Parts: sequence; structure tokens; C-alpha cells
Amino acid sequence: MEEKQLDARESIELITRMIRNTRQRLERNAGRPFLVWGYTTVAISLLNYALNIAGADPAWSLTWFLIPLLGVVLMRLFPTRKSTEPRTEIDRIVNALWLVCSLALIPIFILALFHGHSYRPSLFALITLVMSIGTASTGLIVRSKVYTVAGLLGMAGTAALALWDFTLKQLARTQEVDCFMLNNEILIFAAIFVVMMVIPGHIINFQNRREEAGRK
Repeated sequence: MEEKQLDARESIELITRMIRNTRQRLERNAGRPFLVWGYTTVAISLLNYALNIAGADPAWSLTWFLIPLLGVVLMRLFPTRKSTEPRTEIDRIVNALWLVCSLALIPIFILALFHGHSYRPSLFALITLVMSIGTASTGLIVRSKVYTVAGLLGMAGTAALALWDFTLKQLARTQEVDCFMLNNEILIFAAIFVVMMVIPGHIINFQNRREEAGRK
């Protein structure tokens, strides 16, 4: 049996439908992962900020590795609802994108493990850049304003981190920089994840609840 050949109009309609279905599925299920990873990152960031301000042993910086561990555990405890809709090629592309972004974080964490405090500002910027690229790219692929804006704001936050690091280096040439200023990049890092993941996660959940209420 020969497969039906789609004309240009039918092909466009098929691609548009695939994008729409993927966007709806992502926005229906993404609130929980955004909140899990967003709140986990913010909580561990604030913990490390408090430890640094209190003058804790530098070994406590290993608590940063709680982010992936807690994130995976919480995702297992609070899984997203499985969709009954068939997966599309757009789903595969988005999944591949986030797989690459996740793998890109591995060398960053290895760098943090072996080089520690001296690389911290640069590592924060790299992490936020990778996550914001994944978020913005997902938004552009599935045409979601929430994802796109969140990712672009994350990129702006990355620039803010880089600017803060540059400012500290310039100040260090003429005066001593105190520990409070050195640790403020942790607060910037946490704020980026609030804007890039926590707030969008709540927005997505609110939209989903409103849509479900409208269907009843």
C-alpha cells in the first residue's frame, strides 16, 4: 500500500498541529518540573549564601551537588502526568535539546568539583546560560511566549552575572572586596532561577488550572 504524499498545504498543517500539540502538552506538564528545579536551585543557593556569610568551612560548598540529587528525587516523588497523546517529531526535538543541555552541565559540575571557589562566578554564568538557552530554544520551537520570555530573561541574568564579576575584578584592583560583595553573585544566581523557572512555573500552573476550570 502506497503512502499518501502530502502537498505543501497539508504538510504545513501537519507541522502546525504537531507544534500546537507539543506546546499544549509541554505547558500542561512543565509547571511542576519548572517549580521543582527552580525552587531546589534557589533553596540550595540560599543555603550556600548563609553558610558563606557565617564563615563555614569551604567543604560545605559541596552542598551545591544537592541540586541535581534533590531535583531527581523530587521529580520521582512528584512526576508529571503521563499524556495519552502520541509523541510527535517536535517532542523528540525538544527532548534531544534538553538532553544536550543536561549533558553540558556535567563538565561544568566537574570543573566546580576540581577548581572550587575561584571559578564560582564563571560557573554560575555558564549554568544559567545553558539553562536559559534550553528554555528559550524550547519556547521558540513550540512557539510558547512563557518559555521564550523566561529563557531570554535568563540570558539577561547571565549578562548581569558577568557584569557583576567584571565589577568585582575592577574593584579588587584598587581596594579590598569584602565577603558580602563576593557572595552577592549567589543571590543574583538565585534571583535568575526565580525569574527563569519559579515564576514561569506558577504562571503555567495558573493557566492550566484556568483552562481545566473552563472545560468543566
